[in-house]
Amino acid sequence: MFAALRNRAQRRDLELSNRLYDEGGRLGEQERWAEAESTFRQAIELCTRRFGAEDGWTLVIRTGRAAVLRQLDRDDEALTELQELLAHCPAVLGETHAATAEVRLGLASMLIARGRPAEAERLLAVVLRHRSAPDERALAAWDANLRAHAAQGRHREAVDGSRVLQEETARVYGANDIRTLKVASDRVQNLVHLGEYEEAERECRTLLDLHGTPSLLWLSVMNALVMALNGLGRHGEAEVTAREALRRQREVTRASNDMRIALSLGLARSLSGSGRHEDALQIAIQAEAEFRDGPGVRVALAAPISTVTAQALLGLGRADEAEAASRKAVELAGPLGPTHHSTLEAATTLGTALAAQHRHAEARDHLTRCTTAWREHFGPEHPRTLAAETALAALPPA
Repeated sequence: MFAALRNRAQRRDLELSNRLYDEGGRLGEQERWAEAESTFRQAIELCTRRFGAEDGWTLVIRTGRAAVLRQLDRDDEALTELQELLAHCPAVLGETHAATAEVRLGLASMLIARGRPAEAERLLAVVLRHRSAPDERALAAWDANLRAHAAQGRHREAVDGSRVLQEETARVYGANDIRTLKVASDRVQNLVHLGEYEEAERECRTLLDLHGTPSLLWLSVMNALVMALNGLGRHGEAEVTAREALRRQREVTRASNDMRIALSLGLARSLSGSGRHEDALQIAIQAEAEFRDGPGVRVALAAPISTVTAQALLGLGRADEAEAASRKAVELAGPLGPTHHSTLEAATTLGTALAAQHRHAEARDHLTRCTTAWREHFGPEHPRTLAAETALAALPPA
Protein backbone atom coordinates (compact mmCIF):
# COMPACT_ATOMS: atom_id res chain seq x y z
CA MET A 1 0.00 0.00 0.00
CA PHE A 2 2.78 2.41 0.92
CA ALA A 3 4.49 1.73 -2.41
CA ALA A 4 1.25 2.46 -4.27
CA LEU A 5 0.80 5.73 -2.39
CA ARG A 6 4.38 6.66 -3.10
CA ASN A 7 3.96 5.93 -6.82
CA ARG A 8 0.72 7.92 -6.89
CA ALA A 9 2.47 10.92 -5.26
CA GLN A 10 5.33 10.67 -7.74
CA ARG A 11 2.92 10.62 -10.69
CA ARG A 12 1.08 13.62 -9.25
CA ASP A 13 4.31 15.60 -8.83
CA LEU A 14 5.50 14.59 -12.29
CA GLU A 15 2.24 15.81 -13.83
CA LEU A 16 2.45 19.06 -11.88
CA SER A 17 6.06 19.66 -12.94
CA ASN A 18 5.04 19.00 -16.55
CA ARG A 19 2.30 21.62 -16.29
CA LEU A 20 4.72 24.11 -14.74
CA TYR A 21 7.31 23.41 -17.45
CA ASP A 22 4.73 23.98 -20.21
CA GLU A 23 3.54 27.15 -18.49
CA GLY A 24 7.10 28.44 -18.21
CA GLY A 25 7.56 27.86 -21.94
CA ARG A 26 4.30 29.65 -22.73
CA LEU A 27 5.28 32.65 -20.61
CA GLY A 28 8.65 32.73 -22.36
CA GLU A 29 6.95 32.81 -25.75
CA GLN A 30 5.03 35.84 -24.49
CA GLU A 31 8.33 37.39 -23.32
CA ARG A 32 7.09 37.47 -19.72
CA TRP A 33 10.54 36.46 -18.58
CA ALA A 34 10.30 37.12 -14.84
CA GLU A 35 7.12 35.04 -14.58
CA ALA A 36 8.67 32.32 -16.73
CA GLU A 37 11.74 32.16 -14.47
CA SER A 38 9.58 31.90 -11.35
CA THR A 39 7.48 29.12 -12.91
CA PHE A 40 10.53 27.12 -14.02
CA ARG A 41 12.03 27.56 -10.54
CA GLN A 42 8.89 26.10 -8.92
CA ALA A 43 9.10 23.10 -11.23
CA ILE A 44 12.80 22.62 -10.45
CA GLU A 45 12.22 22.79 -6.70
CA LEU A 46 9.43 20.22 -6.97
CA CYS A 47 11.48 17.85 -9.15
CA THR A 48 14.62 18.23 -7.06
CA ARG A 49 12.71 17.39 -3.91
CA ARG A 50 10.93 14.42 -5.49
CA PHE A 51 13.47 13.04 -7.99
CA GLY A 52 16.83 14.69 -7.28
CA ALA A 53 18.86 17.56 -8.77
CA GLU A 54 20.51 15.30 -11.36
CA ASP A 55 17.38 13.51 -12.51
CA GLY A 56 16.90 13.73 -16.28
CA TRP A 57 13.58 15.60 -16.08
CA THR A 58 15.01 18.03 -13.53
CA LEU A 59 17.92 18.73 -15.88
CA VAL A 60 15.55 19.42 -18.77
CA ILE A 61 13.63 21.99 -16.71
CA ARG A 62 16.87 23.58 -15.50
CA THR A 63 17.87 24.00 -19.15
CA GLY A 64 14.66 25.94 -19.79
CA ARG A 65 15.32 28.20 -16.80
CA ALA A 66 18.92 28.86 -17.92
CA ALA A 67 17.61 30.17 -21.25
CA VAL A 68 15.26 32.52 -19.40
CA LEU A 69 18.06 33.76 -17.14
CA ARG A 70 19.92 34.90 -20.26
CA GLN A 71 16.85 36.82 -21.41
CA LEU A 72 16.73 38.50 -18.00
CA ASP A 73 20.40 39.57 -18.43
CA ARG A 74 21.35 37.50 -15.38
CA ASP A 75 24.39 36.32 -17.29
CA ASP A 76 26.58 35.21 -14.40
CA GLU A 77 23.80 33.00 -13.03
CA ALA A 78 23.07 31.62 -16.49
CA LEU A 79 26.74 30.86 -17.12
CA THR A 80 27.12 29.02 -13.81
CA GLU A 81 23.94 27.04 -14.41
CA LEU A 82 24.92 26.07 -17.95
CA GLN A 83 28.36 24.94 -16.80
CA GLU A 84 26.76 22.77 -14.12
CA LEU A 85 24.29 21.35 -16.61
CA LEU A 86 27.10 20.51 -19.02
CA ALA A 87 28.69 18.42 -16.28
CA HIS A 88 25.55 16.24 -16.05
CA CYS A 89 23.39 16.37 -19.20
CA PRO A 90 25.64 14.38 -21.57
CA ALA A 91 25.95 11.49 -19.09
CA VAL A 92 22.33 11.50 -17.90
CA LEU A 93 20.44 12.48 -21.06
CA GLY A 94 22.94 11.59 -23.79
CA GLU A 95 24.59 13.73 -26.45
CA THR A 96 21.69 13.41 -28.88
CA HIS A 97 19.12 14.78 -26.42
CA ALA A 98 17.68 18.20 -27.29
CA ALA A 99 18.39 19.57 -23.79
CA THR A 100 22.06 18.59 -24.03
CA ALA A 101 22.32 20.42 -27.35
CA GLU A 102 20.55 23.46 -25.87
CA VAL A 103 23.07 23.57 -23.02
CA ARG A 104 26.00 23.55 -25.42
CA LEU A 105 24.35 26.14 -27.68
CA GLY A 106 23.54 28.48 -24.80
CA LEU A 107 26.99 28.18 -23.28
CA ALA A 108 28.66 28.71 -26.67
CA SER A 109 26.69 31.92 -27.27
CA MET A 110 27.73 33.26 -23.88
CA LEU A 111 31.38 32.38 -24.49
CA ILE A 112 31.35 34.20 -27.84
CA ALA A 113 29.93 37.30 -26.15
CA ARG A 114 32.66 37.08 -23.49
CA GLY A 115 35.48 36.92 -26.01
CA ARG A 116 36.07 33.17 -25.79
CA PRO A 117 35.02 32.03 -29.28
CA ALA A 118 37.59 29.22 -29.58
CA GLU A 119 36.02 27.51 -26.56
CA ALA A 120 32.60 28.04 -28.08
CA GLU A 121 33.75 26.38 -31.30
CA ARG A 122 34.78 23.26 -29.42
CA LEU A 123 31.35 23.01 -27.78
CA LEU A 124 29.56 23.51 -31.08
CA ALA A 125 31.68 20.86 -32.78
CA VAL A 126 30.19 18.30 -30.39
CA VAL A 127 26.64 19.38 -31.24
CA LEU A 128 27.38 19.19 -34.96
CA ARG A 129 28.97 15.76 -34.54
CA HIS A 130 25.75 14.38 -33.05
CA ARG A 131 23.11 16.36 -34.96
CA SER A 132 22.84 17.35 -38.61
CA ALA A 133 20.61 19.50 -40.80
CA PRO A 134 17.67 19.81 -41.16
CA ASP A 135 17.52 19.41 -37.36
CA GLU A 136 16.81 22.88 -35.92
CA ARG A 137 19.53 22.63 -33.25
CA ALA A 138 22.07 21.58 -35.85
CA LEU A 139 21.18 24.69 -37.87
CA ALA A 140 21.47 26.81 -34.72
CA ALA A 141 24.88 25.28 -33.95
CA TRP A 142 26.03 25.90 -37.52
CA ASP A 143 24.94 29.53 -37.22
CA ALA A 144 26.69 29.96 -33.86
CA ASN A 145 29.82 28.36 -35.27
CA LEU A 146 29.95 31.00 -38.01
CA ARG A 147 29.62 33.68 -35.35
CA ALA A 148 32.56 32.10 -33.54
CA HIS A 149 34.58 32.30 -36.78
CA ALA A 150 33.71 35.98 -37.15
CA ALA A 151 34.56 36.67 -33.50
CA GLN A 152 38.06 35.36 -34.22
CA GLY A 153 38.47 37.58 -37.27
CA ARG A 154 37.80 34.74 -39.72
CA HIS A 155 35.30 36.81 -41.69
CA ARG A 156 35.89 35.16 -45.07
CA GLU A 157 35.10 31.73 -43.61
CA ALA A 158 31.97 33.21 -42.04
CA VAL A 159 30.82 34.78 -45.32
CA ASP A 160 31.42 31.60 -47.34
CA GLY A 161 29.79 29.40 -44.70
CA SER A 162 26.75 31.66 -44.42
CA ARG A 163 25.94 31.23 -48.12
CA VAL A 164 25.56 27.48 -47.62
CA LEU A 165 23.74 27.87 -44.29
CA GLN A 166 21.29 30.37 -45.81
CA GLU A 167 20.38 27.90 -48.55
CA GLU A 168 19.94 25.07 -46.03
CA THR A 169 17.88 27.24 -43.66
CA ALA A 170 15.69 28.40 -46.55
CA ARG A 171 15.01 24.76 -47.48
CA VAL A 172 13.83 24.05 -43.95
CA TYR A 173 11.98 27.24 -43.04
CA GLY A 174 11.49 29.16 -46.30
CA ALA A 175 13.47 31.93 -48.01
CA ASN A 176 11.68 34.75 -46.18
CA ASP A 177 11.57 33.17 -42.73
CA ILE A 178 13.16 35.29 -40.00
CA ARG A 179 15.75 32.57 -39.32
CA THR A 180 16.87 32.58 -42.95
CA LEU A 181 17.02 36.37 -43.07
CA LYS A 182 19.02 36.40 -39.85
CA VAL A 183 21.73 34.31 -41.52
CA ALA A 184 21.78 36.82 -44.39
CA SER A 185 21.99 39.68 -41.89
CA ASP A 186 25.01 38.12 -40.19
CA ARG A 187 26.61 37.68 -43.59
CA VAL A 188 26.44 41.40 -44.43
CA GLN A 189 28.13 42.27 -41.13
CA ASN A 190 31.08 40.15 -42.23
CA LEU A 191 31.07 41.67 -45.71
CA VAL A 192 31.50 45.07 -44.07
CA HIS A 193 34.49 43.83 -42.07
CA LEU A 194 35.99 42.50 -45.31
CA GLY A 195 35.66 45.97 -46.84
CA GLU A 196 33.17 44.77 -49.46
CA TYR A 197 30.96 47.78 -48.85
CA GLU A 198 29.10 47.92 -52.18
CA GLU A 199 27.97 44.30 -51.96
CA ALA A 200 27.04 44.81 -48.30
CA GLU A 201 24.93 47.85 -49.18
CA ARG A 202 23.09 45.96 -51.94
CA GLU A 203 22.34 43.02 -49.66
CA CYS A 204 21.23 45.31 -46.83
CA ARG A 205 18.74 47.07 -49.09
CA THR A 206 17.43 43.73 -50.37
CA LEU A 207 16.89 42.55 -46.81
CA LEU A 208 15.16 45.80 -45.86
CA ASP A 209 12.80 45.38 -48.82
CA LEU A 210 11.96 41.87 -47.60
CA HIS A 211 11.68 42.84 -43.93
CA GLY A 212 10.87 46.54 -43.64
CA THR A 213 9.13 46.50 -40.27
CA PRO A 214 11.25 47.59 -37.28
CA SER A 215 12.47 44.51 -35.42
CA LEU A 216 15.75 43.18 -34.05
CA LEU A 217 16.62 41.95 -37.54
CA TRP A 218 15.73 45.32 -39.08
CA LEU A 219 17.93 47.15 -36.58
CA SER A 220 20.82 44.78 -37.26
CA VAL A 221 20.54 45.31 -41.02
CA MET A 222 20.27 49.08 -40.56
CA ASN A 223 23.43 48.98 -38.45
CA ALA A 224 25.26 47.07 -41.21
CA LEU A 225 24.00 49.59 -43.76
CA VAL A 226 25.36 52.46 -41.65
CA MET A 227 28.76 50.74 -41.53
CA ALA A 228 28.74 50.12 -45.29
CA LEU A 229 27.80 53.72 -46.10
CA ASN A 230 30.52 55.03 -43.82
CA GLY A 231 32.97 52.68 -45.49
CA LEU A 232 31.96 54.11 -48.87
CA GLY A 233 32.53 57.64 -47.58
CA ARG A 234 28.83 58.52 -47.82
CA HIS A 235 28.74 59.91 -44.30
CA GLY A 236 25.65 62.08 -44.75
CA GLU A 237 23.56 59.06 -45.81
CA ALA A 238 25.05 57.03 -42.95
CA GLU A 239 24.03 59.72 -40.47
CA VAL A 240 20.44 59.82 -41.77
CA THR A 241 20.23 56.02 -41.66
CA ALA A 242 21.64 55.81 -38.12
CA ARG A 243 19.31 58.51 -36.82
CA GLU A 244 16.28 56.80 -38.37
CA ALA A 245 17.24 53.47 -36.79
CA LEU A 246 17.81 55.06 -33.37
CA ARG A 247 14.48 56.89 -33.60
CA ARG A 248 12.54 53.76 -34.56
CA GLN A 249 14.33 51.54 -32.07
CA ARG A 250 11.62 52.42 -29.56
CA GLU A 251 9.15 50.44 -31.69
CA VAL A 252 11.13 47.23 -31.09
CA THR A 253 10.12 45.75 -27.76
CA ARG A 254 13.24 43.61 -27.34
CA ALA A 255 15.77 46.08 -28.73
CA SER A 256 18.89 45.75 -26.61
CA ASN A 257 21.08 48.39 -25.07
CA ASP A 258 23.94 46.92 -27.12
CA MET A 259 22.11 47.57 -30.40
CA ARG A 260 21.55 51.18 -29.44
CA ILE A 261 25.26 51.52 -28.63
CA ALA A 262 26.27 49.95 -31.96
CA LEU A 263 24.00 52.33 -33.88
CA SER A 264 25.29 55.27 -31.83
CA LEU A 265 28.86 54.36 -32.76
CA GLY A 266 27.86 54.24 -36.43
CA LEU A 267 26.35 57.70 -36.03
CA ALA A 268 29.53 58.97 -34.33
CA ARG A 269 31.65 57.57 -37.18
CA SER A 270 29.47 59.35 -39.74
CA LEU A 271 29.79 62.65 -37.85
CA SER A 272 33.57 62.30 -37.60
CA GLY A 273 33.63 61.48 -41.31
CA SER A 274 31.77 64.74 -41.95
CA GLY A 275 34.21 66.69 -39.78
CA ARG A 276 31.81 67.15 -36.85
CA HIS A 277 34.22 65.72 -34.32
CA GLU A 278 32.82 67.39 -31.20
CA ASP A 279 29.36 65.96 -31.86
CA ALA A 280 30.94 62.55 -32.51
CA LEU A 281 32.88 62.73 -29.25
CA GLN A 282 29.80 63.49 -27.20
CA ILE A 283 27.94 60.53 -28.71
CA ALA A 284 30.92 58.23 -28.05
CA ILE A 285 31.10 59.40 -24.42
CA GLN A 286 27.38 58.72 -23.97
CA ALA A 287 27.79 55.29 -25.58
CA GLU A 288 30.55 54.43 -23.12
CA ALA A 289 28.33 55.48 -20.19
CA GLU A 290 25.50 53.27 -21.49
CA PHE A 291 27.95 50.41 -21.96
CA ARG A 292 29.21 50.65 -18.37
CA ASP A 293 25.66 50.66 -17.04
CA GLY A 294 24.54 47.79 -19.25
CA PRO A 295 24.30 44.12 -18.32
CA GLY A 296 26.80 41.35 -18.79
CA VAL A 297 30.15 41.14 -20.55
CA ARG A 298 30.10 42.26 -24.20
CA VAL A 299 33.64 42.12 -25.54
CA ALA A 300 32.78 42.95 -29.15
CA LEU A 301 31.56 46.45 -28.21
CA ALA A 302 34.23 47.43 -25.69
CA ALA A 303 37.11 48.20 -28.05
CA PRO A 304 35.10 50.02 -30.77
CA ILE A 305 33.74 52.50 -28.21
CA SER A 306 37.27 53.56 -27.24
CA THR A 307 38.43 53.53 -30.87
CA VAL A 308 35.61 55.83 -32.02
CA THR A 309 36.35 58.09 -29.05
CA ALA A 310 40.03 58.22 -30.04
CA GLN A 311 39.18 59.02 -33.65
CA ALA A 312 36.96 61.93 -32.59
CA LEU A 313 39.71 63.23 -30.29
CA LEU A 314 42.20 63.03 -33.16
CA GLY A 315 39.86 65.08 -35.29
CA LEU A 316 39.79 67.72 -32.55
CA GLY A 317 43.58 67.81 -32.40
CA ARG A 318 43.71 66.25 -28.93
CA ALA A 319 46.30 63.65 -29.88
CA ASP A 320 47.53 62.84 -26.37
CA GLU A 321 43.97 61.99 -25.24
CA ALA A 322 43.47 60.05 -28.46
CA GLU A 323 46.57 58.02 -27.64
CA ALA A 324 45.19 57.12 -24.21
CA ALA A 325 41.81 56.15 -25.66
CA SER A 326 43.35 54.05 -28.42
CA ARG A 327 45.69 52.27 -25.98
CA LYS A 328 42.60 51.39 -23.97
CA ALA A 329 40.94 50.12 -27.14
CA VAL A 330 43.93 47.89 -27.95
CA GLU A 331 43.81 46.45 -24.44
CA LEU A 332 40.05 45.86 -24.58
CA ALA A 333 40.40 44.15 -27.96
CA GLY A 334 42.88 41.65 -26.52
CA PRO A 335 40.34 38.81 -26.10
CA LEU A 336 39.39 39.16 -29.78
CA GLY A 337 42.89 38.22 -30.93
CA PRO A 338 45.70 40.15 -32.63
CA THR A 339 44.26 39.95 -36.16
CA HIS A 340 40.65 40.78 -35.39
CA HIS A 341 39.21 43.73 -37.30
CA SER A 342 38.57 45.71 -34.08
CA THR A 343 42.07 44.98 -32.75
CA LEU A 344 43.75 46.20 -35.92
CA GLU A 345 41.56 49.29 -36.16
CA ALA A 346 42.45 50.20 -32.55
CA ALA A 347 46.16 49.64 -33.17
CA THR A 348 46.10 51.68 -36.38
CA THR A 349 44.37 54.53 -34.56
CA LEU A 350 47.08 54.35 -31.90
CA GLY A 351 49.77 54.61 -34.55
CA THR A 352 48.03 57.63 -36.04
CA ALA A 353 47.78 59.28 -32.61
CA LEU A 354 51.52 58.75 -32.05
CA ALA A 355 52.27 60.25 -35.47
CA ALA A 356 50.14 63.31 -34.62
CA GLN A 357 52.42 63.86 -31.61
CA HIS A 358 55.53 63.62 -33.86
CA ARG A 359 56.62 60.41 -32.14
CA HIS A 360 57.58 59.06 -35.50
CA ALA A 361 59.65 56.05 -34.49
CA GLU A 362 56.87 54.66 -32.29
CA ALA A 363 54.28 55.47 -34.93
CA ARG A 364 56.31 53.73 -37.64
CA ASP A 365 56.62 50.60 -35.52
CA HIS A 366 52.87 50.43 -34.87
CA LEU A 367 51.80 51.30 -38.40
CA THR A 368 54.27 48.91 -40.02
CA ARG A 369 52.90 46.01 -37.97
CA CYS A 370 49.31 47.09 -38.63
CA THR A 371 49.87 47.44 -42.37
CA THR A 372 51.42 43.97 -42.55
CA ALA A 373 48.53 42.45 -40.56
CA TRP A 374 45.84 44.23 -42.59
CA ARG A 375 47.44 43.10 -45.83
CA GLU A 376 47.92 39.52 -44.69
CA HIS A 377 44.51 38.96 -43.10
CA PHE A 378 42.22 41.30 -45.05
CA GLY A 379 44.01 41.72 -48.36
CA PRO A 380 46.04 44.46 -50.07
CA GLU A 381 42.94 46.19 -51.48
CA HIS A 382 41.01 46.40 -48.22
CA PRO A 383 40.22 50.07 -47.46
CA ARG A 384 41.81 49.82 -44.02
CA THR A 385 44.97 48.28 -45.49
CA LEU A 386 45.20 51.24 -47.85
CA ALA A 387 44.50 53.72 -45.04
CA ALA A 388 47.23 52.21 -42.84
CA GLU A 389 49.67 52.32 -45.76
CA THR A 390 48.80 55.96 -46.38
CA ALA A 391 49.38 56.85 -42.72
CA LEU A 392 52.71 55.00 -42.78
CA ALA A 393 53.81 56.70 -46.00
CA ALA A 394 53.02 60.12 -44.50
CA LEU A 395 55.71 59.69 -41.83
CA PRO A 396 59.06 61.40 -42.46
CA PRO A 397 61.93 59.09 -43.48
CA ALA A 398 63.60 57.23 -40.61
